[in-house]
Amino acid sequence: MKYIVIILMSILTTSCSCSQIIAQDNIESATYQGWTAGVRGGGSGINFNLELKKELPSNVQLKKLVFKGYEVPFDKQDDLHFMAMIKTEANQQKFEGDNSQSYSSPKSSIKTKDNEAILIFTKDGKEYQQKITNVVEKPALEYPSAKPKF
Repeated sequence: MKYIVIILMSILTTSCSCSQIIAQDNIESATYQGWTAGVRGGGSGINFNLELKKELPSNVQLKKLVFKGYEVPFDKQDDLHFMAMIKTEANQQKFEGDNSQSYSSPKSSIKTKDNEAILIFTKDGKEYQQKITNVVEKPALEYPSAKPKF
């Protein structure tokens, strides 16, 4: 009986450690910033930035982000910085009455709170998800329109 308990405890310990690859304590900061182009039809979106305290193990790759109803891939800036760019539906109409197709990032069926995100990563080919909380919003970028011509 004693051996069975030890085996069960070791299985539980090893299975739990796999899902905590990018643990909350390894995240230096998780921020997002909305933006809107300064010209009609220029688009809008959200830039999500993730900064880690230490590098991910070589067998772990950060793949996707689920945030505010969108699912987008991560771009690796360097070993500690990752960015995901979400394109939203706003500011895509070129002129009044323009009903052409708008382009936005793919939607996700996973719902999160406003300050939560889900990181999707792979370890040795297996996919894992981890929810992070306390994502900080930075002030939105409102890009100006073209410079006035004098």
